[in-house]
Formats: sequence, C-alpha cells, structure tokens
Amino acid sequence: MKRFAPLSLLAALASSGAAFGQAADMKGMGMKQACMDMKDMKDMKGMNMSACKDMMKEKAADSKAQGASKNGVVHKTSAVVKGVDRANDKVTLAHDQVKTLKWPPMTMSFGVKDKSLLDKLVVGKKVEVEFTQQGSDYVISSVK
Repeated sequence: MKRFAPLSLLAALASSGAAFGQAADMKGMGMKQACMDMKDMKDMKGMNMSACKDMMKEKAADSKAQGASKNGVVHKTSAVVKGVDRANDKVTLAHDQVKTLKWPPMTMSFGVKDKSLLDKLVVGKKVEVEFTQQGSDYVISSVK
C-alpha cells in the first residue's frame, strides 16, 4: 500500500503535466489561426492586430530565410582535390570549414554545374571553390 501511493501521485502529476502542455500548444495555435483568419479584416474590438501583423511578418521572414538557405546561397571554401569522377560529373574534395553552413573540415563529393570545371579539378591540387545547394546535392559553380 505504501508503494502504491507514490506511484499514484507520480502518475497523476505526469498526466496533468501532459494535459497542461497540450493546452498551452493549443492556445498558441488559436492565436495563429485567429491572426490568419483576420489578415484581410480591419481592426476588431478586443483583438491585438499589431501582434497579429508582427507574427505574420515573422512567419513570412522565416519562410524566406529557409528557402534561401536551401537553394541559392553561394558557399565558399578552400579544398584539396582527392578524386575526379568524370563519368558521373563528380569531384571528391577535402575541404576546409564552411562557415555559412557551420560545417567543419571534411572530405565529401560534389557535383559540378558545368563539365568544363572538371578540367580545373586535378587530384592533389589546392583550389578555391564556390558551391550551392540544389535539393539535397551540393554543386560546384566556380573553381579558382
């Protein structure tokens, strides 16, 4: 019986915490939904339109930032060419840190935007490369 009481208390606290967390999530969702539903309406009594507008601006900015980071940002690094695969238009580089992606130095394969770039990528040569993300691939657009 003594063991049952603490277990019951623990179970009750756990379930009430889960319910509280779920309610808090729904409260935020309700505000977002209310803001989205009101975006084309004029100020309504009791509604904080300024907060709604700020929330919608933040959401739009977040969406733009995520899209930009995925496809279109040009990343630069120094690297040593470790291998060239002309049949598949790929090159393996041991590259330095890529600050824009918060990558440490590592060795990995890249695609090339133009096959003529493969002529500049000679095994053992140190190069400066620029690349972008295209879907889940990283593609070299410039070699110096």
